[in-house]
Amino acid sequence: MDNLFILRLAFLFTGQFALYEGFQDWNRGGADSNPIVAVLVLAVYASAVMVLALSLMPKELILRFRHFPLIPFILATLTGVYVVAEISYQGSYRTDVLAFSQYAAMLFANQGLNPYLQDMSKSLALFRVQPSDLTPLTSGAYATMTFQYPSLQFLVFVPFVLLGLQDMRWVLVAFELGVLFTLYFHSPEAIRPMIILPMFAGTDLMINFTASSVTDMLWVLPLLFAAFNLKKPLTSGLYYGLACCFKQIPWLLAPFLLIYYLRAKGTRTRNERFANISKFTLVTALVFFSLNLPFMIGAASVWFRNILTPISGDLVALSQGPSNLAVVGLLPVGRVFFTALAVGVLLVLIVNFYVHFDKLRYIFWVFPGVILWFSYRSLTNYVIYWMPLMLVSLILWYRDELRGAKPT
Repeated sequence: MDNLFILRLAFLFTGQFALYEGFQDWNRGGADSNPIVAVLVLAVYASAVMVLALSLMPKELILRFRHFPLIPFILATLTGVYVVAEISYQGSYRTDVLAFSQYAAMLFANQGLNPYLQDMSKSLALFRVQPSDLTPLTSGAYATMTFQYPSLQFLVFVPFVLLGLQDMRWVLVAFELGVLFTLYFHSPEAIRPMIILPMFAGTDLMINFTASSVTDMLWVLPLLFAAFNLKKPLTSGLYYGLACCFKQIPWLLAPFLLIYYLRAKGTRTRNERFANISKFTLVTALVFFSLNLPFMIGAASVWFRNILTPISGDLVALSQGPSNLAVVGLLPVGRVFFTALAVGVLLVLIVNFYVHFDKLRYIFWVFPGVILWFSYRSLTNYVIYWMPLMLVSLILWYRDELRGAKPT
């Protein structure tokens, strides 16, 4: 009975969310004068009404359609991204990251050029990136010249460039739906209806950020597979290596993953634990350097300088964390202070994770978000994209509780 009650609540939440998002898209997209938007919004509304009606239907009927809430979520996501990206933003990219990434893919696919040696500034006009969406430097200029991310950040777009796709946000949507389905179908049936609801608690994670060209879903998807395969260090290392090839943010998980393999109780001897650490590290390094080494050859110093720009570059402080107090003049400290603060938080978390491993073994996925929140640059996407990994932790915890076994 409790599971059925949870399912009914999930149906109600889904229907209400779809109604709200449909209404927003109706207004943003001008559905009263745009036939495409009108059809899309009506589809969202229809799915929302069906879910709301099903929520109070007899047990047999609601169980038969237990997976139906996926449909309103998917329709609302696709419609929302379309309306925001193509109508509100008129097709322009709202981050320099996606503009650089697609331009790098074009240079590599069409001319065989190494993007790390090319000027990225031409991409800004090509994708109509506004000055307000650029990364400012302390000199007053913008970081517009170099490609600053690991190679998979642009390589993932190469096939789509060759196929002629113009807007790579739809690749991000594909990864986003991959995250949604991965979480849903890896979840035990008892909590499956509820597991994806936190991702739709607001519209930023699944709609607005993607429509604005935020690319973080690229690393979230392989990291989900790394998390679900932690008991298989070779497989987990493969997926973690792929995640690290998209962006630098997953790098912060490295010490915690090594501690996990050192402290996990699934291995009985010290040799077995160090063997798992070795397997995980070796595969991760092999994947990372296999994808990046071709672009490092003959340009290693440039590659390292570009990749380390988010850490060592003269980027201005920009934060929704504590460093904003310095930005607005309430705290007379500089970038060095917050860098030291973030490093201190990292060290505290590492020590506590090792000492209190049994209590913290599920929560470590959010640690990078906590660390970055204390950094001199701390934006919402540095934290919000760890929600899918927190849901993985919830799934793994629930599985252990369900089995009544000691967690490994």
